[in-house]
Amino acid sequence: MTLQQMVDEVRDALADKLRVRGRTLDAQVRKAGRLLPRAVRRDATFLAQAVGLADNPKLARMVDMAKARQARRRVLAYLQSVDMAAQRRDAALNLVASIAFALLATGVLLLFVLWARGFV
Repeated sequence: MTLQQMVDEVRDALADKLRVRGRTLDAQVRKAGRLLPRAVRRDATFLAQAVGLADNPKLARMVDMAKARQARRRVLAYLQSVDMAAQRRDAALNLVASIAFALLATGVLLLFVLWARGFV
């Protein structure tokens, strides 16, 4: 498997799992930001930089293919474990919980003010 094929596979997985689009792998990694853990982001950045080196015939010898394969494997392993539906559901539940807490705190504060003024 060539380096470009590895990068294309990682780009497709990023687009499918995280819905991150971009012209290059580097752009996709930047857009993904905190959706990727630091180690995975570092591996994906390594792959993006390796493609840049591989374009130049003299610099292509600097690319460590074993490290590139390992980086590809780690990025794909993480992306396979991502469940975007569960993350969306958790985000929605967190939003609902924060709204409910704000309403509860406002209600308690309102009752306290009414009690302090003697209306209740």
